[in-house]
Amino acid sequence: MATIHDVAREAGVSIATVSRSLNGQTRVSEATRRRVLEVAQALEFTPNRAARGLVTGRLGNVGVLVPDVANPFFGPIVAGIEQVAQGRDMGVFLADSREDPDAEVHLVRRLGQQVDGVILVASRMPDESLLSLAERVPIVLVNRVVPGLPAVAVDARQGMADLLTELAERGHRTVTYLDGPSRSWSGRTKRAGLEDAAARHDVELRVLGPYAPSYAAGRASAQDVIDDGASAVVAFDDLIAWGLLTRAQELGVRVPEDLSIAGFDDAIEEGMVRPALTTVSPQGASMGSVAAQMLMRVLGGEAQPAVEMLACEVLVRGSTAAPRRAGR
Repeated sequence: MATIHDVAREAGVSIATVSRSLNGQTRVSEATRRRVLEVAQALEFTPNRAARGLVTGRLGNVGVLVPDVANPFFGPIVAGIEQVAQGRDMGVFLADSREDPDAEVHLVRRLGQQVDGVILVASRMPDESLLSLAERVPIVLVNRVVPGLPAVAVDARQGMADLLTELAERGHRTVTYLDGPSRSWSGRTKRAGLEDAAARHDVELRVLGPYAPSYAAGRASAQDVIDDGASAVVAFDDLIAWGLLTRAQELGVRVPEDLSIAGFDDAIEEGMVRPALTTVSPQGASMGSVAAQMLMRVLGGEAQPAVEMLACEVLVRGSTAAPRRAGR
């Protein structure tokens, strides 16, 4: 079995250079890195993560913390992170905070003992808690922005503004927003985007909630939505929208003839719900990939990356249409 000494000898470089090349550090030229990787592959060299950690001071793992592993919105984000981590031969530890900011603090502290850095997705913690934890372990944020911390987020404000513009152009003059968790940074930006567009298009925006980001919460909102009487509803996420759509149909409301319904996340695959759900796509896999690359740069000693905002896209499907009846 080949050793790191064999790779160094065959490639004509030092053991330290082999280690830096395999760990993706920036202090190695691209030509040298390619030569080391080619030799390692030819010799079928597999680095021992524990031994490598003794040399580099790294643990070879990345921590990922999400508010709810069952929420399909987070799946593509985690997949994007894993793809980048695997390319660097790093393991990924996934944890679920269950929408609890106190649990987030505890989990980040625990993960910090086992990983080189943590990617926090849609964190519910206060800014000061995040800044304090970042002094203990390198942190990159996803779908949350805190001054002073590297982050990648989707421009949900613009996405929701575009969605409401689409509804207004179809003739909707009253729109209800089903708000999400009160601690959600993205929830605040989504609502702001809706308010911006509602003011521009002379649309009455009504807000109900907050609701948990779940199918059950969407079902529970149905009667309040019907009583509210708006012609269109925009939900904080697709799970709420899905639950609302299903329950509204059970109550005899036709979608989209009586009520247009839209969500956010593009987390419900077409075919899972009828009619197909109009939504906003936030490029989840891209967010995960960009966040992981940011963390690798931080771990490599590069300057702290800034916030990167990704555009999102309105996907108009069968659950929205022009209003058919006055008063709805």
